[in-house]
Amino acid sequence: MLKAQNLSIAYGHKTVLEDISFTFEAGESVFLLGKNGAGKSTLFKALLGFLSPASGTIEINDKNLAAYSQKELAQTIAYIPQKPNAVFPYTVFEMVLMGTTAQLHALQTPGAKEEKRAIAALERLNIWRLAERPFPQISGGEQQLAIIARAIAQNSRILLMDEPCASLDYGNQIMVLEMIDQLVQDGYLIFQSSHDPNHAFQYGSKAVVLNRRHLEVSGAPAEVLTSELLQKIYQVPLEVVEVQDEKVVLPIKGGKMHVGNL
Repeated sequence: MLKAQNLSIAYGHKTVLEDISFTFEAGESVFLLGKNGAGKSTLFKALLGFLSPASGTIEINDKNLAAYSQKELAQTIAYIPQKPNAVFPYTVFEMVLMGTTAQLHALQTPGAKEEKRAIAALERLNIWRLAERPFPQISGGEQQLAIIARAIAQNSRILLMDEPCASLDYGNQIMVLEMIDQLVQDGYLIFQSSHDPNHAFQYGSKAVVLNRRHLEVSGAPAEVLTSELLQKIYQVPLEVVEVQDEKVVLPIKGGKMHVGNL
């Protein structure tokens, strides 16, 4: 369970997020939407313990975030960055094995038990065939799956994902989203930021929209992501339509654009 209650975040005297409240449970796929600068990355930093709230509280599994040690937090919640980087040419297996270190003592190295956990994570995401490949040499979609596998090997049941599909082509986006959906079905709580409302319609059980420091809406995507709301947030002409009983967002060609809101 991940819960925020009247959460406000500030950088110095500047309030970035104000009065944010939500509760997410295991087995939910939550999409965080909002234009650039809305505070999505700031919210993730707070949930990971990198920023202290100016006011309000964050709870994970009914325990205040401030009461977690760094090791305990790593065993509970994992972060998947938008663009995974590897300075050294580690193999995919080595990258995933790194996730097991959250369970180890200081100076302890992974053993047979941790190797089995890494193998299981690779198999779970159907990328065991990549185990011996250098991480920098595999595709962007495969890299993203490898980083997700590392989070699974970490044994964390809450996964925060910063735009996991942002730099991927359409096929890799679907591949990653399908794998994420399988994790949701297995009881993981997935909280991911996205710039594509269609992903929330297709794969989300909840959508959270940030706008001007506040949480604008939170709820089932089909109920809260309306044409009016999305036009207000992104300030471009668009329409939410229904296709074969599913909602999708379509741009309105030739509609009036709001210049200067990039």
